[in-house]
Amino acid sequence: MTEPDTSRGNRTSGADNTEYRIAHLQERLVREEVAELGMRIESRGGTVVVSGTVPTAECRDTVVRVAEEEMGGTPVRTDIVVADPTAPDRPEELA
Repeated sequence: MTEPDTSRGNRTSGADNTEYRIAHLQERLVREEVAELGMRIESRGGTVVVSGTVPTAECRDTVVRVAEEEMGGTPVRTDIVVADPTAPDRPEELA
């Protein structure tokens, strides 16, 4: 007589694990490293995409480092823009 396989109920699927890790990454970015709220993080076909705008290049580098650490082995693609906080050097001309 074969016993029923009950181990499946205890396993987390790959997609669920990725979503869990993405949620943990979002929490870590907000609370620990850079207090960055503006990052959009989503899973697309086995790759995690991190996008948004940050105030400095150092902040961008930190977000990329933390994402790669947290996603460990899952490919991470970033589209992070560094905002230019400097004032314009000339007035805007309206046509």
